Amino acid sequence: METFPWYATELFLRVCEAGGLSAASRFGKTGISQPALSAQMMTLEQHLGKKLFHRKPFELTAEGRIFLEEALRMRARMSLIRDSLADETERPLRIAASDVVIRGHLPALLKQMDVATRTRLILQEAQSQDLAGLVRNGDVDLAIGLLSRHVPSSASPLVEKIGELPILLLTPPSYTATVKNWADFIRLHRQGEKLRLVGLSQANLVMRHITTSLRRLGIEWLPTLEVSSIGHVSAYVDLDFGFGFGFTIPEAGENKNNTHMIQPPSEALPPLNLVVWHGESLDPSAARLLDLIRRYAERLLRSAW
Repeated sequence: METFPWYATELFLRVCEAGGLSAASRFGKTGISQPALSAQMMTLEQHLGKKLFHRKPFELTAEGRIFLEEALRMRARMSLIRDSLADETERPLRIAASDVVIRGHLPALLKQMDVATRTRLILQEAQSQDLAGLVRNGDVDLAIGLLSRHVPSSASPLVEKIGELPILLLTPPSYTATVKNWADFIRLHRQGEKLRLVGLSQANLVMRHITTSLRRLGIEWLPTLEVSSIGHVSAYVDLDFGFGFGFTIPEAGENKNNTHMIQPPSEALPPLNLVVWHGESLDPSAARLLDLIRRYAERLLRSAW
């Protein structure tokens, strides 16, 4: 009997999550080259005897949508089996979030938990665009991050919105006298002034949200200085490397910086949703942490405004 191509099935799920073969390879979702990935997809389709998706533009066929649903169920089932085989006292509480959340916010939450009965805690740094997949794959129990209305998400685990984060325009010192509001900023762009931008990689969900929103206003604006973390943006804006985008919520124990901040109209630059991803069933420690996250987010967002 021919062996079922489980490896190709997992690659297929990652292609669907990324939105296509090239995106999956470009953003490092598969760990193999695009030609090798294409070969694996051909192997899977030949085994099933069905075409699963159209390549350009990427779109699942009817059979592909059915197979995607079943493959996700299989992956979730395998995670449940793995967890059921683990000794309860040996199973860690696994949390994924950005560096800012892990460094600036999680410590206060974990201090409030009774972790004496939990021998292990695993904190994993990850970008928002990867968090749903980590929960769906059973790699973590909870994930805290951002969700954009502009960036489509594939089939995901349970996701709970716990707040909204308005995005702010950060103005460098050399422009604080001429850019006092959003209208001033738009006027400079319309006049064709070459404005520098400190921003994140285009693979980052936050940057994709911002560039998509600006594009709808007729503004094409790519970073002239690319940084790896949203926490680095304001520091380089203060040093006059360009404009930037950020949020108003400081890390725990830190003061807000002196960067001049402008709040764009929400219809021009919609807020990002602050969300928690988790599985259908949570053990007591994970459920306790989720409750603490809800209350913490409510207090923090209220104090920010």
